[in-house]
Amino acid sequence: MSDALSQTASQTATQPLAIDFDTTLIRSGIQATTISELSKFVVTMEERPLDRLLNDLPGFALFSNSKFDLARAVFRRRIRNLAPVERLQLKIHAEEVAAQANAEVGERIRALFH
Repeated sequence: MSDALSQTASQTATQPLAIDFDTTLIRSGIQATTISELSKFVVTMEERPLDRLLNDLPGFALFSNSKFDLARAVFRRRIRNLAPVERLQLKIHAEEVAAQANAEVGERIRALFH
């Protein structure tokens, strides 16, 4: 398991999760209107460390349907090549984040894994 993922999991066990809807990645995704801006958002999402990407999950729920679908595709592609235990750990962390959010945001977070 990656060190960042282990650290995130151990922090989750000891501290409540801080949900930040206003990260640079989320702002750039919301504000992206051109193909160039959307492409830059995708590249940023692909390069972002997974532990930071997990903290952005609630923000993805704020996206329009088409931008959410794009973020979901990139997220799924990122986790597809992880070991099964790491994917399971991500899903568990995402469920914890979803449980702290309102119902609509929680469902969109869960949709990232379905």
